[in-house]
Amino acid sequence: HVRRCALMAKEREKKGEQVTLFAPCAAVQKLQRAIPFTAGLTVHDFATHTTPERIRQGLPEAIEWLDRLTNLDDFETVICDNLPEILAHRADAIISAQFFWHDVIEGAARGYAEYCDQLLARHKPTIIGNELFAMDAVRRQPGFAPVGLYKNPELIVAAEATPPEQRTDLLITGGTTPTVRAQLQRVVYELLQTGPEPYERVHVDPELMPEKAPIWMLKADFTVAMYCKLKAAVCRPGLGVGADLKTVGAKIIPIFEQDNAEMIHNANKLNL
Repeated sequence: HVRRCALMAKEREKKGEQVTLFAPCAAVQKLQRAIPFTAGLTVHDFATHTTPERIRQGLPEAIEWLDRLTNLDDFETVICDNLPEILAHRADAIISAQFFWHDVIEGAARGYAEYCDQLLARHKPTIIGNELFAMDAVRRQPGFAPVGLYKNPELIVAAEATPPEQRTDLLITGGTTPTVRAQLQRVVYELLQTGPEPYERVHVDPELMPEKAPIWMLKADFTVAMYCKLKAAVCRPGLGVGADLKTVGAKIIPIFEQDNAEMIHNANKLNL
């Protein structure tokens, strides 16, 4: 989510707008190390702490972040990632969404789902979502406006300049969530027993790295250079990593939690 918001913010800056990104500073700094193009953004350190568990708990836990949110009246335009409850704070907010939490999380609290649906019905916001990946609950909103993938422009240029024979590596990543870490740890363990073939090197999330890794197993840094080396990836099919893997033409081998409708949807779309 931080990746998509940061790329969107840079696009709007190029149009001459002054943009403030509300996101965890640590996450933005990590992104900027991997994607230097996103450097220079004005960042307000903020996290909603939205999780499936909070969505299942319902009100007021799922929307407590609204009480911590600073006054937004000085902003001409507010774009919020995935969370319809922003409409209670700014009725004219634009929603950036491929899915709604209350639609994809199994066991989402009825009170939270009704709260979000009522806000959407009352305010009929503009909702920008990817033309391929947006789910039906997003598409059927009257204000839905399809857009393309937010791709890293530096990666596009580098991928076009990288010959296919230089794409020899495998990536193993679960993104920012620990939900599939155990599954990915088993993949790493199997590779330690069998070796990397048919790949030359294997890039893995830092938290998946074994204590004594062989020379062909590297800590993933998610830089342009790393992505341009990839032939395939075992990954949780989030839209951010999916967009980067599509950009370099890497094969996507999805691993995800079976009760998450968004991941099922993305996995199907990524492998069309």
